[in-house]
Parts: sequence; C-alpha cells; structure tokens
Amino acid sequence: GPPRRGQTYAGTDRQVRGRLLAVLREATGPVPQSALDQVWQEPVQRARALDGLVADGLVEPLADGLYRLPLS
Repeated sequence: GPPRRGQTYAGTDRQVRGRLLAVLREATGPVPQSALDQVWQEPVQRARALDGLVADGLVEPLADGLYRLPLS
C-alpha cells in the first residue's frame, strides 16, 4: 500500500509500550519498577507509556511498585 504518514515506530510511545509489555510477558511473576526502568532511558516517556498501559487495562499495578499483566 501507500506509505503511511505520521510517526515512525522507533522512539514512539508505542515502541516503549511494546518493550514494557515484552518484559512483563517474559516474567514469571510481578515485575519491579526498577526492571521496567531498564527498558527505556527516557523517564518521562517511559512513565507516560506505563501510565497509558495501566489506564488501558493492559498492565496491573500492585503494591510495593510491582507490575504484572492482568490475570485473565
């Protein structure tokens, strides 16, 4: 098809969200904030992406700064 205009994937919030979800998918249990902090160096964008995932119901925040995928 024709080339799509708009943001490229690299460096977008969508890419950060994908990386955060990949870490959570690969984990065997809840993931600490510190592990999620490793996947993206830019803290404001990383926090925005994580907040968006939580707001969308794709990530569940737990006590003590832990995160996990929602249990279905």
